[in-house]
Amino acid sequence: MPVGKQENRAFQEMRKAAVARLMNRDVGKIAEHTKLAYDARTETFSLSSLGQEVRIRCSDWEITPELDDWHHLMLLHYLDMADGSPLAGELIRFGDLPGGMVRGGGFDRDSERILSRDWGARPPRLVERACRALGGRVVPSNADLCAVFDLFPLYPMTLKLWFADEEMPGSGRLLLDKSASHFLSVEDAVTAGDLLLEKLSQQYRILQEETAAEK
Repeated sequence: MPVGKQENRAFQEMRKAAVARLMNRDVGKIAEHTKLAYDARTETFSLSSLGQEVRIRCSDWEITPELDDWHHLMLLHYLDMADGSPLAGELIRFGDLPGGMVRGGGFDRDSERILSRDWGARPPRLVERACRALGGRVVPSNADLCAVFDLFPLYPMTLKLWFADEEMPGSGRLLLDKSASHFLSVEDAVTAGDLLLEKLSQQYRILQEETAAEK
């Protein structure tokens, strides 16, 4: 969907504010708190985010390659907000974030409905391929498929899916590490969840088309 003028203006204003907060910050501290790789020679940070290799120029905080507006903004917010807290190793729902009962709880309900309706009945192998294409790491779990996606180095998102069978409908959940509030706000967390689901759907459609063309 094309970005509307109003939405683009909102992004530009928020980006301007985020960049202003980063100006004159100690890049060494940012690297320590975010766990992003830093190249002092080129004065750039680099990371892998949802399967994309991304670079950030510290002189003006420009990001390449071009990301979706809200993906771009979340990365700037992560650079600004990260405090280096270690991962807790405990998964929580979005509604369990501090102050997340309304926005986070709403996302939990909406995402679980989408995952159950759209993903639970899809071919497991194709779903797994879509996850891996976005950098998802498939890990052992109590779910039929569990994939961990690194939005940023200290901000993993975990997708759990149970595929439909003759007795039970499919279901799914998207979860965060308990440390997530040290790196992004609730609003950004919900945006991150929406972004991941959108990119997964895009990747799944690409794989569907490729599979159909091979037949």
